[in-house]
Amino acid sequence: MTISKRSLLAAITMALVSMSLVVISTSAQARIKCWKNSDGVRECGKNVPPEYAQQGHEEINKRGITVNTSDRASTEEERAEIDRLAAIQEEEDKRKAQAAAQDKILLDTYSNTDDIQMTSDGKIAALESSVKLANKRKEKIQANLDKDTATAAAEELAGRQPSEDLLKDIKSLERQIQDLDKFIVDKHLAQEMIEKEYTEKIARYKELTGK
Repeated sequence: MTISKRSLLAAITMALVSMSLVVISTSAQARIKCWKNSDGVRECGKNVPPEYAQQGHEEINKRGITVNTSDRASTEEERAEIDRLAAIQEEEDKRKAQAAAQDKILLDTYSNTDDIQMTSDGKIAALESSVKLANKRKEKIQANLDKDTATAAAEELAGRQPSEDLLKDIKSLERQIQDLDKFIVDKHLAQEMIEKEYTEKIARYKELTGK
């Protein structure tokens, strides 16, 4: 009986496939799992007992060689710590990204430190102009307040009650002066913040450019 080459090749292929399946099956069956019990003693078997399923174990073949390792499951506290550290890292990454963006804006906006100083001086000068106008207005209001206060005092010395309109004007003028005082304080604080901000920008520009 003559066997064709094609039939012979098919037979050999099937035989090899069958052998491979047997090897794989045998290898899988030969593997056993090893773990540590509650006393820390190493135990081995086909399956990890349920009470130790969450801890790590090793798979070894029939020759005692470790072929696979399974890490233990993380505890709730460990997962919480991992999440906490991840959140910290995320915030740090955001901070670095924002700082990098600010550095780019700084370099794109200014050609040198003199430009930065000029911008700072301009903003401070604009606020100073506002303060001067507020002080002039305050002087006028104070003069009117002094006049009305003197009138009210004279009425009282004469035994008369100052009029309601006069008293309302005095209170209104006092409120206006208080508002102007707050405005002036706020503008001075803004000047200090601008000076600090641009001093830091100049220092950072020098760090980035080396000049």
